[in-house]
Amino acid sequence: MVRKPIDRRRVLQGIGAGIVTATAGCAGGGDGDQVPGDGTGDGGGGGGGGGGGGNGSDNDSGSGGGSTGEVLALTDYASEAWQAKWEDEIIPGFEEEVSPDYQVTTEYVGLQGTGEQRLTTLLQSGNPPEMYHGTITQVADLVAQGQTRPLDDTLSSLEEANGEMYFKSTVTVDDSVQMIPHGLYLGGTLNYRQDIYDTLGLSVPETWDQLLENARAISESDETNATGFAIAAQPAGKAGSDFDNFLRNAGGGVFQGTEGEEAEIWFDEQHVTETLTMMNDLAEFSPDPSSLNWGPTIENWVAGRIGQCIMNNAWLAGPAYAAGATEVALNTNIAPVPMQSDADPIDRGWALIDGTPVLSESDNPDGAIEFLEYMYGSPEAQADKNLVEPMRFLPPYQDILETDAYQSAEIFQAEDGHFLELNRRCFEEIAPNLSSDERPSTVATTYESRFQYDSEMVNSVVVQGNSPQQAYEDALAKLEQRFQEGQELASS
Repeated sequence: MVRKPIDRRRVLQGIGAGIVTATAGCAGGGDGDQVPGDGTGDGGGGGGGGGGGGNGSDNDSGSGGGSTGEVLALTDYASEAWQAKWEDEIIPGFEEEVSPDYQVTTEYVGLQGTGEQRLTTLLQSGNPPEMYHGTITQVADLVAQGQTRPLDDTLSSLEEANGEMYFKSTVTVDDSVQMIPHGLYLGGTLNYRQDIYDTLGLSVPETWDQLLENARAISESDETNATGFAIAAQPAGKAGSDFDNFLRNAGGGVFQGTEGEEAEIWFDEQHVTETLTMMNDLAEFSPDPSSLNWGPTIENWVAGRIGQCIMNNAWLAGPAYAAGATEVALNTNIAPVPMQSDADPIDRGWALIDGTPVLSESDNPDGAIEFLEYMYGSPEAQADKNLVEPMRFLPPYQDILETDAYQSAEIFQAEDGHFLELNRRCFEEIAPNLSSDERPSTVATTYESRFQYDSEMVNSVVVQGNSPQQAYEDALAKLEQRFQEGQELASS
């Protein structure tokens, strides 16, 4: 197969110019959780805001129109497109429509772990920001320590405007909403190259054995220059995210619910060691796992060097298209993550909301709530923000996808609507089987998600060559320690 060379500068532009901190990505916080933007947004959409004014609730009221004060957002929405959106549209619109006396500032963070590092510095100096963009895993310690404002009423008002929120349980801790959503990550998504599958006569894998055979076939074929799978194994970030998705598809998990809506550790040795063994087997057909995290995985995909990997949503199509790798973009396809052949999983992977809490010890939490109500307070406003990175984030509310404001974006009109259809399929084929409500969400389980024992475990096996059994025992000890700390925070 002949490919046009991809210029690395264009690749980096396509993935958002800067590597920025996010999720779950994903399923854990820490220094490795960096995810790049997709670089496909044109900033179009329905305008800068909507809504505004406080809702007068006891627990999360804004202060109403005409309020004053400084509001600081520490944000990894920091690409060139995002900076223009913040500085030319959102902030001026808010200050004009809500109060000219507000002073809203965005501080841009990115690169490996700099968001968490800067947040820690501000907290230690006694000057916490009002807002901090990420997933709940990145602020889990603050939630557990009671440093975030409950946002139930604010979210209710946004749902009235935008439709019911997807996966509300992922921002709810002990029945209290702790974050306002910006976008949705569906972590339990297999991304694969349809053209490579067609060339080699491969079928979409449903089991781990089939996934492994596909990886072997891709890597060993003379008809493609791609490797069979991308296994990230740095000791923080994507490794833990992938582990969580595979673990769920082995029928396992980290916690299970108990009576009284509490939780207990459920980190079964067989599930964990089988998952680590599978990831180690896939590493044989991967680019150097020690070099892979969120950004390098996307860069390798755009360059055509990977045939399969786990990635949030259909995200990979966005940076590929933006970088001019049209063949790769149009052949990026999605499916559920394969499962262990004899497994009976509770769900097929994780889903997480990316958004922001409001820090209760900041100078102006009420101002932050008013800002969020303005920023996301109508379908047009919500769509406008999601369209800055239309393949990275799915809309977090049920009424947004089918709006004209969302579907009229340039990327969704291109290529006969291919990219819009990918996002629609994410909701139809992937989302229904992710992040079961059977998974408990307590202060202690949320606190645990802030730490990187899972990524360290993958690194121990795949990079350091330790046995799955040894890695499991080390990780279990760390998990038990963090869970105990979380329980102590909850009780205090």
